[in-house]
Amino acid sequence: GAAMVRMQLPYLITCIIIFCVGISEEQCNCFECKNVTEGPHQGTYYYMGNKGTCLYRDPLTRKIIRACDKEGTIIGASYRYELCTDVTGPKVCIDPPEASAYGYLNRTWDGSKEIQISKVSYYCEPPKLVANYNGSAVYDIWCSAANFPKWQFTTGDNNLPFCI
Repeated sequence: GAAMVRMQLPYLITCIIIFCVGISEEQCNCFECKNVTEGPHQGTYYYMGNKGTCLYRDPLTRKIIRACDKEGTIIGASYRYELCTDVTGPKVCIDPPEASAYGYLNRTWDGSKEIQISKVSYYCEPPKLVANYNGSAVYDIWCSAANFPKWQFTTGDNNLPFCI
């Protein structure tokens, strides 16, 4: 009994790992709009256009979820939804703050505003310091779900801490 369970456990773990690794983003079914009709994420969400990752945002609650049909049925819970076409909203972050307006010498940015990918680095030329920060001359912000469509680590209405 017990010996057999121990021998099967590594086999089971290996099968789970192989099964999970085999799941790719290409298996997601992304649609322009999903109305989730049951479960903890009920609401109407629009597709954020993230190249196969199936990120959706509810414009009323601002909640962002990943709704990949096959992933939900294989690994996690699955919930019923209906396709819709009448819900829209921002798919990228708003423009990041200008460096000079907050006392920074410059910013490094490739111009992208994609959620979970884009980053902007601001340079605060010594001896000036970023207010209430860790002493680094570089202050980074990210386009993320945390404050979407504003940039993560900005304050208020997409502001930066001052370089003084």
